[in-house]
Amino acid sequence: MSVKKGLVTCLAIAAVCATFQQTVNADEVSGKQYTSSNVNQLVSSVKYASDEVSLSGLVSSPLVVGAKSVSGKAVPNSKVDVLVSGSLKATVLADAAGNWTAQVSALAKGQIVQIHSTLGDWSADSNQYQVVDKEPVVLTPLVVGETKIAGVAAPKSKVDVRVGGVLEASVYADEGGIWVAKVPALEVGKTVQMTASMGNWSADSARYQVASREPVVITPLVAGETKIGGAAVPNSKVDVWVGGSVKATAYADETGIWSAHIPALLTGQQVQIKSSINNLSLDSTQYQVVEKTPYLLVNLKAGGTKVAGVSAPCSQVNVWIDGAIAATVTTDETGIWVAKVPALAEGQVVQPKANIAETWYAEGASVTVVK
Repeated sequence: MSVKKGLVTCLAIAAVCATFQQTVNADEVSGKQYTSSNVNQLVSSVKYASDEVSLSGLVSSPLVVGAKSVSGKAVPNSKVDVLVSGSLKATVLADAAGNWTAQVSALAKGQIVQIHSTLGDWSADSNQYQVVDKEPVVLTPLVVGETKIAGVAAPKSKVDVRVGGVLEASVYADEGGIWVAKVPALEVGKTVQMTASMGNWSADSARYQVASREPVVITPLVAGETKIGGAAVPNSKVDVWVGGSVKATAYADETGIWSAHIPALLTGQQVQIKSSINNLSLDSTQYQVVEKTPYLLVNLKAGGTKVAGVSAPCSQVNVWIDGAIAATVTTDETGIWVAKVPALAEGQVVQPKANIAETWYAEGASVTVVK
């Protein structure tokens, strides 16, 4: 290598070293002609892993689906080749500060982006980055009690994790976009949202909702129903078992809500929900299908203080006596309910009325209290 070329290489590398606060003594530089082996020796002598990565080139722009521009840092004045899934897509020159920007075809999910930089006889390859969706996503189950959340965001982006609107953690995604954050134990119903950012770019995730560990059914399990829905771990796979066999498979959304169509339910059938995500698998309680119309189980005699009956599992039952609500209870997974009421009087009229939120309503027959 000529003295002139060696001096250019020396000055370029010295600029990078200054950027990363690497100290090189004057007697190590003065009058020395740099070759590719000298440069490689300088790279191998850096004190910090981050310095070595930067000397090899790095990407500082979001590698997300649809991006058409890639920017980063490299050795000042070096040639920068941008490879996407092994194919050369652009070649640019880093400026005197090591900054570079290249235009590429719209990036697609799963593609691998790598930078190859050269200066004279020296060359280096950057880490491999993976293109991900623009919006951050959660990969781990968001269930009550969890203290760790993991997901995917733009590679090397900063990820802020908010729980219930409060910033609980800030972490950085790796080259593959993976990030992991520790948070206080999650509580049922709390919302979880991530914001990924790089420079002036940012993207928010969907708002996830923390679920109970076991999946639940929130629609009426009554004879004739052909649609079932409930709540499970957000983004989990949900298998609907009826009478011991799978009748439908669905996926919970980011809030944990799911729904599925099934063959018409029959009175007495057992219904169970099984949800799974990654290595976590959870089973619901076993529900029992009942008649569509609520009904009473006991004779109503004067002086009695308990009324019992059957309604859709986990429904709310209002017990009406002579046109006024005397008690409100919730049925169990088999549809059974028991309510305490003021002592009944002969001739009073008792009627159960059931509902599930505001989506389902049913009235039972009116029964007269006897002596």
